[in-house]
Amino acid sequence: MTDHPSPDNHSTEAQALRLIQALRVGPVTTIDAALGLDIVHPPSTVRYLRRKGWGIVTEWAHEATGPGRKPHRVGRYVLVKEAA
Repeated sequence: MTDHPSPDNHSTEAQALRLIQALRVGPVTTIDAALGLDIVHPPSTVRYLRRKGWGIVTEWAHEATGPGRKPHRVGRYVLVKEAA
């Protein structure tokens, strides 16, 4: 993976790298990944990374998609092991 993917790059590798960089800072919810990292389908990106050897666990959280909106049950991804 390259060091600095363009936010306009929607390749699988670029989305995966954006997610890894964010996970190294802390947990990322599905909503954070979709809206903040421009990842089209976060669960697919997480599956892709797991197949590559990344240890990512899914916790469950409730988060609203916007002010005044009812919270949804969403995945919160946590990096527990870097790929070798």
